[in-house]
Amino acid sequence: MAEMGLRPAVEVVDAGGRIVRIVDGHLLAPGAPIGHDLPHRGVELTTTPDGYRARWVRGSFSASALARLFAGGAAGGALFRLLGLPGAVLGAVIAVGLARAGRPAQPSDVEDPTVTVREDGPDLVLDSPSLAALVLAVMQLTGAPGPITVSPVPFRETGVRLDDIGGLDDVVAQFRDVAVSFRHPDVMARWGATRPQGILLYGPPGTGKTMLAQALAAEIGGELREIRTPEILDKWVGNSEKNIQRIFTEARSLRSPTVLLFDEFDSIISYTGAALDAAGQMINAVAGIFKQEMNDLIEANPNVIVVATTNFPDRVDASLTRSGRFDLKLSVPPPGPRARAEILAKQIRALIARHETPGFRMFADDIDVAALTAPATGLTGADLKEVLRRAQLDKAMREARTGAASAPITQADLAATIEKLRRG
Repeated sequence: MAEMGLRPAVEVVDAGGRIVRIVDGHLLAPGAPIGHDLPHRGVELTTTPDGYRARWVRGSFSASALARLFAGGAAGGALFRLLGLPGAVLGAVIAVGLARAGRPAQPSDVEDPTVTVREDGPDLVLDSPSLAALVLAVMQLTGAPGPITVSPVPFRETGVRLDDIGGLDDVVAQFRDVAVSFRHPDVMARWGATRPQGILLYGPPGTGKTMLAQALAAEIGGELREIRTPEILDKWVGNSEKNIQRIFTEARSLRSPTVLLFDEFDSIISYTGAALDAAGQMINAVAGIFKQEMNDLIEANPNVIVVATTNFPDRVDASLTRSGRFDLKLSVPPPGPRARAEILAKQIRALIARHETPGFRMFADDIDVAALTAPATGLTGADLKEVLRRAQLDKAMREARTGAASAPITQADLAATIEKLRRG
């Protein structure tokens, strides 16, 4: 499986039941952040000239951490349901959780002599020449159960990254520029430069438009707030207008980087014009409010960027997406042969990195993604992901039914699955 470097190097370290998986550790760049799926906000891993460093911001608490503090991990679902209750109720739950937390973790709680720990204000900073030892110490301090995966890029904690997207080099390059402008507001301000406040993505279904928005949110270290049709359109007169105003009012108050995603934009706001009935009047009113809000959103809150996706750009009024509202309008086309090979390679590589262990192989060594591009002609990135899902499911079901270990997924397996998908 030498083709396109499908099989990453994975080092597995097991210390007393705590498992660390290091994916492509040889690719870690000096000074670069290290991706991880530690279930705690405020844990940052980086490389240093002498090894590796972790900073744990002890003042940050995620919902999962609060659930663990409140009544153990099993209470996570109950806490999330509580998020819909009045603030006073949630506040009481958090107070109980913090009261039960006991003293915060101390440097003396780390027993590994290869790891040094010091307090930096409210934070703990850990250093070690060994990445595995460092992550194991962080797991010990935070109570993370593991296994924990670390890699050169963030690994599932923030979802898909731009590095994970294949076959859209031009679009990804422009998204990287947007992310850089987010991360360097001081430079933008010095030059009086304004980054795009809106991006319109258009193209056939399954080409990766929504995934690009998710990746942008991850790249800017922010959240994705997805707006769907039912959140805006309402059968009662005046409610749709109130809904769109509420969404933008909330957006203006956000204090962390946020991608505001209007998925299937044409189903929410389409053409404006002569209002012949109540529905037409509502569409005009919602569109009018959307235009007004987009006129100065970036000045009101530079933390927010709007991304709209559509499969039918001709159904969206040009006045809604003009420059100044949507400064970037990017076509997301179906992948060509090279792009299909790149997409498959990245998807397979991610599955190997995530699921293969020393005693288990998911893919055989005969996989040649370039040879699969011809039979996969016309398939989108979503279709290729479905091919892999079906191949995984087929192997898993065969093993579950027979009790005998299934052989790895082969080139022939993938070719057969592609053919089945094409036949419908």
